[in-house]
Amino acid sequence: MIKNIVFDLGKVLVDFFPNKFVEENVEPQYRDKFLEIVFNSDEWKNLDRGTLEYEDAIKILSSRLPQCEKAINKLFNDIVSSCLSPIKNNAELLPKLKENYNLYIISNFHRVAFEEIYKEWEFFKLFDGKVVSAFCKLMKPEPEIYQLLFKTYSLNPNECIFIDDVFENIEGAKNQGMEVIHLTNSELLKDKLIEKGIKL
Repeated sequence: MIKNIVFDLGKVLVDFFPNKFVEENVEPQYRDKFLEIVFNSDEWKNLDRGTLEYEDAIKILSSRLPQCEKAINKLFNDIVSSCLSPIKNNAELLPKLKENYNLYIISNFHRVAFEEIYKEWEFFKLFDGKVVSAFCKLMKPEPEIYQLLFKTYSLNPNECIFIDDVFENIEGAKNQGMEVIHLTNSELLKDKLIEKGIKL
């Protein structure tokens, strides 16, 4: 019996739109390079893992793409307002879910960005707990990040359903004994929950 719903953030409850930032802040001739060097870099992953700080990331990425130093600085100073927003329809499901289930988060997320949205976005008050990569130095789909959630909040994996947009993360959760929803389209969250017999 499902007692706990565990959410990923990106593309489940949080929209992330790097292309919009690039179109608005980077000259056309550098846009593809910016996406590759910044958003697809090892540094971006290390920020998720919590082994790199924004200040150091700015220096490293600016040295690789000096023509875009101003945009790189702006990105890390304004990342929440520039690249992130709540997925309103999905966030609106949370109060109803909270009536029957405990709500948790497992997410790969930068520390500074997460701290900002956690403080500002009201829906986070509905959650009973969270495991965020940058704070624990673990990342999905590593088994240890799921185990950390179970251990920290005394959860039975068989009583948890996990929602994520990334197939590898879903497989990681399934391997730890959780029921899963692979959310390939954020607009389908309500339908997918109903399919799994979750009360709404």
